[in-house]
Amino acid sequence: MATAQYETRSRTVEETVVVLTLTEDEADELREIVGNADGSLALERVYRALASPAAPEADAEASTDTYEYDGVTYDLSARYRDCEGDEWTFTGQRNIVGHPCVTMYEGSDNTADTIVSIARGYGPLTEVTP
Repeated sequence: MATAQYETRSRTVEETVVVLTLTEDEADELREIVGNADGSLALERVYRALASPAAPEADAEASTDTYEYDGVTYDLSARYRDCEGDEWTFTGQRNIVGHPCVTMYEGSDNTADTIVSIARGYGPLTEVTP
């Protein structure tokens, strides 16, 4: 018998952002230029960002990138073994819908397999511990 229900799922999405690095003098000069311009909403946001730059995030590099699929959270820095004994690692890339790509070959940039396809076809996946 078929059933249906709503679920809430978390997704990790990769996006490209532009990071502008300026000296304090360069930031002061740009702040003055942007502040005096007849501005669009985008210029107003730039001016506000320049007026109060955020402090560096503590432990930003220490945070672990994870991906949740079918109720399981995968650590993207770990290796996983499938039901046939093959070991998979994450390539650091994602497919067009955001699924993390995996490979059996260390250093390969093969993006044909994703954690979703491997978990569906060869799961359950277990984390390989050193």
